[in-house]
This record gives sequence, C-alpha cells and structure tokens, in this order.
Amino acid sequence: MVTTFEFQDHYFKKAKKEWYKARSAFKLEEIQNKFHLFDKTTKTIMDIWCAPGSWIQYAVNVMNKLHISNYKILWIDIQDVNINLPGVKAYKADIQDVEHIKKILAENNIQQVDIIQSDMAPNTMGVKDVDAMRLFELLEYVKPILKNLLKPEGKFVIKVFMGPGFEEFVKAMKDMFGGKHIKTLKPDACRKESKEIYVIKI
Repeated sequence: MVTTFEFQDHYFKKAKKEWYKARSAFKLEEIQNKFHLFDKTTKTIMDIWCAPGSWIQYAVNVMNKLHISNYKILWIDIQDVNINLPGVKAYKADIQDVEHIKKILAENNIQQVDIIQSDMAPNTMGVKDVDAMRLFELLEYVKPILKNLLKPEGKFVIKVFMGPGFEEFVKAMKDMFGGKHIKTLKPDACRKESKEIYVIKI
C-alpha cells in the first residue's frame, strides 16, 4: 500500500509551491528542456485530455516566457472542464469524433496546429499490462488527429505506457512521421515505479 506521505516527494511539493495543479507539469518541462517543442514559431496548441490542467498551465507559462502574445490553446476533453487562463479555450468533445474537433479548430480559424500534447490515461486498474492495452486502445483514436490536424512541421508529446502495444505504437509513429523525428523519454518527474513514458515528435 502506498501512503500519502510517499506521494509527497520533491515534485509534489514543487507543484504546490509553483501553483501547478499536478506534478505532471514538470514532466512536460523536462521534455521541453530536452527537445524544445515550444519555440518562437509556436502559435497554436491542442491539448487532449490532460485534466486537471497542469500541462495547460505550463504551456501558458512557456508562451509568456517566449513573449508570444497571440497564441491559441485548445483544451479538448471528454469531461466538462473549467479553466481561466489567457489564450486558452476548453471544449467538451470525444476524440473519436475527429469531425467535431475539426469544427472546433475552424471556429478558432485554425486548420492545423503547431503542437499536440496529451497526458491522457484510462481509468487504471492497477494491472500494468491491462492499463497499457487500454491506453493504446484510446491512442488509436489519436492517430487520425495527429495525421490530419498537426502541421507537417508540427510537434507532439504523448504519454504512453510500457507494455503490450508500446513497440507497435512507436513503429506506427515512425512510419507516419519518419524515424528521425520520433523520440521517447521517461522524465525524472515520473515516479520510478510508473510504466509511463512519452513519445515525442520533434
């Protein structure tokens, strides 16, 4: 049994101190520091299912640090979300409905986005191989979003789980975008016992 105390590690305390909703912000921070996904050319970002929203918070902070004022961040989630941050609009939508998501982009005068970020996960059961398979089932619906709604030079970062389906998903991304553009990383901010790892297009 994992105690509350064990979860309150360095990153947990840092998140509280810096007003992030969750420690996951520092996973994205590490990925940014290594691969520089966000840069001066970044104007449009789509976030898929990252409640409670720490990745949105981090993206806004990066845009501010880069002195980009006219950015647009669209948060797509299956549940109702409420967030009040500059440049951010939240929408309730199912990732299976790509046409609905296209309409959301069109409402914001966007055809394709610069960055797609997703820290989504299914409701986990604690059986790691089963959790991995359930996540990769969800990610099947993300593939057409990446293919159709990401700019050719766009970048993405997506959480996956090590386990059944991992190698196949990475291969599919390399086939779709070219092997030299696809990287994987397990940030230090991930708990050591976690099987999560991030697939990144640079």
